[in-house]
Amino acid sequence: MFLNGRYCQRLLAATSIIITSLSGSVLAADASLERQRADYEQAQKLIDDKDIEGYQKLRPKIVNYPLTPYVDYRVFSLELADKSIQEVNDFIENHQGFPFSTRIRAPYLDHLARQKRWQDILTFQNNYPNGERYQCHYHYAQYQTGDREAAFDGAQKLWLSGTSVDDACDKLFEVWNKAGVRSDSDVTQRMILAFEQRNGALLNYLSRQLTTPQGKKQGEQILTLYKAPETVTSFAKSDVSQPQKDQLTEIALQKLARSNEDKAKTVVAQLSKVESLDAGLRQSMREYVAMRFITTESSSDAKWRDQVLSQSESTVYLERRARLAVQQADWAGLEKWIGMLPLDKQQTSRWQYWLARSELKTGEVKLGTQRMESIVGQRNFYSAAAATYLDHSIVYPVSTTTLDADAIAPFQVSLVRIEELVDRDKIAAAKSEWRYLLSNASEQEKQMLAAYAGKKRWHHFSVVATISAKMWDNMTLRFPTAHQWWFEFYSDKLDLDSVLLMALARQESAMDSEARSPVGARGVMQIMPATAKYTAKKHKIPYKRSSELYQVGKNIEIGSHYLNELLGNYDDNRIFALAAYNAGPNRVKRWREESEGKLDAIAFIESIPFRETRGYVQNILMFQVYYRDLLGVQGSFLTDEEANKRY
Repeated sequence: MFLNGRYCQRLLAATSIIITSLSGSVLAADASLERQRADYEQAQKLIDDKDIEGYQKLRPKIVNYPLTPYVDYRVFSLELADKSIQEVNDFIENHQGFPFSTRIRAPYLDHLARQKRWQDILTFQNNYPNGERYQCHYHYAQYQTGDREAAFDGAQKLWLSGTSVDDACDKLFEVWNKAGVRSDSDVTQRMILAFEQRNGALLNYLSRQLTTPQGKKQGEQILTLYKAPETVTSFAKSDVSQPQKDQLTEIALQKLARSNEDKAKTVVAQLSKVESLDAGLRQSMREYVAMRFITTESSSDAKWRDQVLSQSESTVYLERRARLAVQQADWAGLEKWIGMLPLDKQQTSRWQYWLARSELKTGEVKLGTQRMESIVGQRNFYSAAAATYLDHSIVYPVSTTTLDADAIAPFQVSLVRIEELVDRDKIAAAKSEWRYLLSNASEQEKQMLAAYAGKKRWHHFSVVATISAKMWDNMTLRFPTAHQWWFEFYSDKLDLDSVLLMALARQESAMDSEARSPVGARGVMQIMPATAKYTAKKHKIPYKRSSELYQVGKNIEIGSHYLNELLGNYDDNRIFALAAYNAGPNRVKRWREESEGKLDAIAFIESIPFRETRGYVQNILMFQVYYRDLLGVQGSFLTDEEANKRY
């Protein structure tokens, strides 16, 4: 159909007006948001200066700004001492969608304790609090309000710790002790706990708290065992009552075994004949000492170790012994140790793979091949290893998730707030909001939130959500292609595999550029400051301070150079390089010496004694498989050099 010229002109004019109007609305909204952001920052500065009155005058300008509740929280916290219980409860109730709603209780309890408002503590904290400090406040409030029995029962439970207890408990422990309720039995029980925790200072302190002749005698026995654990046999034969005798005998022997396994082997043989000790305890002690000989080079010690472990029911010990068989290429022995594992453990892909390998090595080719075939197609390292062994393609289950906007509608206010936090580069607060959101969502809602995060390209958040929702088959959301430009840039510059860099970063930080580990590793590739300083100096990378490791580009630059250096040290062998990235080159050197070039790649990985490092290497090799499939990049599970090398 054709339109006449005048109609077309009118239509174009009307359309132009609509577009101009819409553009103007968008620009106005953007300008309004920028004004609110500026006013919000001004509000934060006013609160920094404790100018609450100035903030109250400014607040109407940001009443609709998504982050305003954060400054309200700061103001409320500053005025917390003046708030009633009802006001605090109302604040918590009105801010249930915020992570900080759960944080206000602790400082308010501290305030009530400082003010000695004991009944108010019990009124405000109407259920048992979390945290040692607040439990002490709670029980001391019970004491002050007349409930001595409950207070002293709580005091005893808190006091029985092998480590120091929070200072907030001092008053509670003082009244408990003065009331004559604490006994020497409590003291010796805590001494045993301190022994277990290897806390010699606390042990000595507690020994001075004993008051009765019998208590002092027991305390002296415990101290003697701690200082001279080799005397444990004579202690075990003494008339010490149970269960203390069993407890102390076990921890004393363990202490001895950690310092002198040869002496412990002699002593545990003596203890095995002490019939007053529990039979199960005698076996568990023998097993503990036997595991100290797991890497012994003495044939007689190894024979004794295996005699002990052949009677063990410990899955941890038996799996460790089976891994030793892998390390020693002892295929017949491997089959024996796998057969001793609980049936559910035997059926895992790990041990089915190694059982198949042992069958293939010992001549049961048909059975071994069938077993290998049975684990192909699963989504794990051993399935990929089996497929590679059989020269099959690596396949695994894959699922997708379609975002349902209605399912996330209840979270819209929180999602708007998270988006603003991300846009304002307030990542720590955004992560806190995201975790809190997931903690209050159903499994189905978590899946939708993961899909939403993927759509918004909140890479770390999508990974966190898939883990929370156990969406193990959703590769697109689990393995986002975050920071791809930087990975490819340094890949080209250093002739590195960009997929390896991405897989390593996904393992290290789940693509979180603000990540910091408990030991201080920082950023997307989790680099230690000392490593960063060394690498930057060696490769002439501009670098001044550890805070730069939170810059994505700088972190990937330093991390790529360090990984490239490790690969150079190991002839481009990823297994050695990744193990060194995680556990350090010195440990890799020791593990290589122990394996003596007897192993293939998969066996060497299995023989790594650190569970974390073993899983780390396996994960990154698998993550490369996933990323290659997502990006359509060709590559092998193991390179020819890695597959053919003896480790």
